[in-house]
Amino acid sequence: MKNILFFLILSTLSLPVFSQILGPSVQEVNFKYRTTFQIPVNEDYSTDLERAEFHASHLFGLFQSPKMIQKFGLNSDLVGGLGAPKIQTKIKIIKSTQISEDLLEIEYENKGQMLLHQKVAKKMLKENQVTVLLPLNPYESYDKKCTDEHYDSFEDYWYFYDIYKTGCEYLAKAAYSVKTLIEMTNPQVKKMDETLKLPQLRGDNGNGDLFSIAFIQGFAEDKADPKDSGRQNFKETNQYLLDHGFEKIQSGSKSKYPFFLFEKSVELTNGKIIRIQVQHLLVETSIGSRSKVFADFFKDAVENADVIIYGGHSGLGGNLDIPSLEEKVGKFKFNKNKKQIFYFDSCSSYSYYLDHFKVEKTKAKIDIITNGLSSYFETAQQTMSVLFDYLTSENAEDVEWMSLLTDMEKSLDGSSYLINVGGI
Repeated sequence: MKNILFFLILSTLSLPVFSQILGPSVQEVNFKYRTTFQIPVNEDYSTDLERAEFHASHLFGLFQSPKMIQKFGLNSDLVGGLGAPKIQTKIKIIKSTQISEDLLEIEYENKGQMLLHQKVAKKMLKENQVTVLLPLNPYESYDKKCTDEHYDSFEDYWYFYDIYKTGCEYLAKAAYSVKTLIEMTNPQVKKMDETLKLPQLRGDNGNGDLFSIAFIQGFAEDKADPKDSGRQNFKETNQYLLDHGFEKIQSGSKSKYPFFLFEKSVELTNGKIIRIQVQHLLVETSIGSRSKVFADFFKDAVENADVIIYGGHSGLGGNLDIPSLEEKVGKFKFNKNKKQIFYFDSCSSYSYYLDHFKVEKTKAKIDIITNGLSSYFETAQQTMSVLFDYLTSENAEDVEWMSLLTDMEKSLDGSSYLINVGGI
């Protein structure tokens, strides 16, 4: 159950009141609902707030149900969900009653922001609401055949909760579900930069004439497997850089993890010559890893690089949890005067990381590219190649975010992870 706390660790923070999201197929909305549920009194959760946070997390599973996706006119083979909420929601306990020796009934209110597919947002906002079926008692609703075939434990059930799955329809009955009306409204839009500010990034941005890109790639399953898809992505990226004129000036390892340093000089269309450097590391990124290599590299990248790219598992928000990383390598020093771009190519990174970094660097000039839905190792190189093409182009002109993100999404051949960018 500790993984859920990673996911919800910031849930009691003040809510952002503005929408500041751009993307080719996304829209951010405000949501609010009140509901009642039942839950055993046990050692998994010590407070009613934690119990309500756990109950609220089941929205993730519902919004990824193929039948829910189809209900809103989307192709579930191409789009993996309707959208997802940010982790920073505001939950208020209305009432908590002990209805038996070991069972509580809790009424709570929840409000926050979520990212939706544009078509879904249009339909929900037209009605200003949507009714969903949340579990009456999450413990009673757990059924191994109604979750993911690989991640089938109760601890992961909230992420795969699907009452519409064949054989699981009984979970939609009143004995197992509670009808919950979610109000949907448009947030007030806060203007953000519509371009990458590429001339600034590739100018004197704290590194002189050096344009510094730090790229971390994680393992998919097994770091010892030579065919691990994370390792294969690492090799493909190295080959991409060599094929595009980069010179490998350093190769080796950081505590047995492969590390390469690439450089090339580019003459821009305005005659200016810039030096581009790519630090590329393949490493175990789990927050539970005893190694400090990832934490050290990420800390240095955050403090010095112009662009930071992370391709790996999100770990339910734990893998890039800054306080946890700081426990390993010390305090991160965010440079509020430095313009940066972060790209978190991991599952549901919009939910986990966009506002998380806002908390850490409130006066930052950071644009964060995230995914609203699950992304996959086998398609990572497609979107990554598009991003590198833009970042290392000879074109001296600035680039519009929507052009970049549209091309990144086009590389998925009709699929969408609800890629987006938000500024902080």
